[in-house]
Parts: sequence; structure tokens; C-alpha cells
Amino acid sequence: MKKIKNLKIFLILFILTLNIALAFNINKSKKEYSFFLSLPQFKKEYNELLWQVWQKINTHYIEQQNINPDKAAFEAIRGVVKSLDDQYSEIYTPQQAKIFEQDLEGKFCGMGAEIGIRNNILTIIAPLEGTPAERAGIEPGDMILKINNESTTKMPLEEAVSKIRGKCGEKVILTIFRESWKEEKNIEIIREEIKILAIKSEFIPPNIGYIKINNFNQTTLPEFIKAYQTLKLKGVDRYILDVRNNPGGYLETAIQISELFIPRGKIILKEVWGKEKKKKNVISEGPGGLAKEKIVILVNKGSASASEIFAGTLRDNLGVKLIGEKTFGKGSVQQVFKIKDYLLKLTVAYWLTPSEVKLEGQGLEPDIKIEDKKEEKENKKDLILEKAKEIISQY
Repeated sequence: MKKIKNLKIFLILFILTLNIALAFNINKSKKEYSFFLSLPQFKKEYNELLWQVWQKINTHYIEQQNINPDKAAFEAIRGVVKSLDDQYSEIYTPQQAKIFEQDLEGKFCGMGAEIGIRNNILTIIAPLEGTPAERAGIEPGDMILKINNESTTKMPLEEAVSKIRGKCGEKVILTIFRESWKEEKNIEIIREEIKILAIKSEFIPPNIGYIKINNFNQTTLPEFIKAYQTLKLKGVDRYILDVRNNPGGYLETAIQISELFIPRGKIILKEVWGKEKKKKNVISEGPGGLAKEKIVILVNKGSASASEIFAGTLRDNLGVKLIGEKTFGKGSVQQVFKIKDYLLKLTVAYWLTPSEVKLEGQGLEPDIKIEDKKEEKENKKDLILEKAKEIISQY
């Protein structure tokens, strides 16, 4: 009887110990997966839901070898960013962060086109001049449906960029659809080292200077000044500034070039910042020495971001005519936060022109509308440029 009594006591203690251990482990597991619990904005039920879903996957999912805790955790974090429904906010893996840094350096292997998300579709913003993308006939507005036969539906922008880029000399196949086409087409592009050239200039007799601004990067300002001075020495007294297929670049560079034209004290652009939506005016510090130059600006649907700021401020402040197509409509500011080896890019502000035209999702309507048709380019007829020559000659 004594042995039976001792056995009962042992069993009771064992069960109590087991229950305590299980409770400890459950609480420990809950603590480990308390993603939302520590944040007061989230309801406790979502923490419980996340933990229970993860437990069910680990217990019942048939393909256990496909369970990847690191991937699951990162996708949960990506989901938080994606819940913002903002195409420009993104979380970058360390590998994707390297791609971002390559962009800042202005040199990489790829096709040479700026891409973005428009209407939830991966879309060409602008092919860069002299690149494989331009030579392959890629145009602004082209929709990329597949990359190497992989659907881009719901594919994050930075993942798409990483798949398009690769080793120089290797090919990438893009499945493209264009509004004027009846069906999609596969376009094969051989990757090259892409070096972004900021400025291209040309003297058009007898007195017109043509300056193409391809991108607002670190070399754009000195290259622009050099091109302007060279053309001035040739007797130029009127200018055609071309920001077609200019996807943007550094806002600061666009402001600095704008200040060559906009007198000190004038508004270059307006900004709306942060969750408080504080308004801020960016004021020109001058010198504004080119304010009296005779100028027209060429734009198209590939003109985006900083190039829209530049075109908008010259029109609002100086009455400069915009010739061509409606611009892309990218007028938001992204700030990059480094978190360990990851990068978080968040939209933190919107840009407005001095007359308070919101660029984001809207763009700039040209004063003189002319469609930038590819067939005319193939025949070496640039209708927008020809119209600009006609108009500037009358100034």
C-alpha cells in the first residue's frame, strides 16, 4: 500500500512538473512569437493568431522541408510595409540593399531602364539613352508581365530589379505588353554595364542650344554648366532643355540646377512632410543668373520625379513652356533607414510645384501637346524637338 501511495505521489508530481514545463514552453513560444503583443497599436488577438498559425504549420503542413523560419519572419515584416499600399515603400534584404547602393554609384549590369509600379503592374518609367533597353525598343509605359517567364504579378519592385539585373553579357527575357499592341511580346535583352551619362548637348545653327538632361546625379550640375558655357561661346541665345525619359535622381541636384534660373527668394517647390503633414517651402538661394534666357522644356511620360520638379518650377516661376506629353507623376519623397544589414525605404513627404500642383499620381500637363511616337524616331523625325525649334525661334 505504501508503494502504491508513493507511486501516486510520484505520478502527481510528474504531471504537475510536466504541466509546468509545457506552460513554460508555451509561454516561452508565445514570447518568442509576440510580434504584435509588444506594440500597443496591435490587438492581442493578432499575436495569438500569428502564433497559432505558425504552430499549425509546424505540426500539420505536409511539405515540412519548405518551412523556413527566417523567410517567414522576413515576409511578415515585408507584409507590414506592404500594408501601407505605397508602391515606393519597401524593405530591402542585404542582397537588395547592395542593388540600391549600386544605383547610387550610377554603375551596374542590366538593361538600362527605370521601372516602377503603376496600377499594380510593373511598368517602364523610362529607358535610358544609349542602353540595351532603348536599343531593344523598350518605351515608357510598357508593362512587364514576366521576367524570364516568371510572372511579375505581386512581385516586389526590388525583387524585379534584382531579377532583371545580372552578369554582363547574359540575356534577360521580358514579356512586354503595350497599350497599342493586341498581344504581349517577348523581348530579349543582353545585359551590359550601365553608366548613366548626365548631360548631352548640341549646337543647332544659327543660335539654338540643345541640352539633354538624362538624370539628376552627382555630375549633372558641373556637366550642365560646362554644356551651357560651351554653347554660349558658340553664339547661342536660346535653349531647348530636354528632360524626356529622365526618371529623376537626386532632388538636391535638381534644386541646384533650378537655382541657376530661379532668382534668390523665389519658391522652387513645396513639400508636405511626415505624419503631421507639415508644409515647407524650398526657397531658391540663387544666383538665378539664367532667369532671362529664352527657354523651352521637352517632357514626355518618361519624365518623372526630380525632372518634374525642375520643369514645374521653371514654368511656374519663369513662364517656360513645356512641350510634349504629360509627365509620369512621381512626386513623393522616400527616406532610407538602415536597420542592421537591411534597408527600409519609406515615403515621408510629397512634392508640389510652386503653384501647388501635386505631382504624385498626377504629373504635369504640357502647354503644347505632341505625342512622342516611336515610328517617327525610327524615321529620325523627332516631332517634339522640331516643334520646340519652331517655337524657340520665334522668341
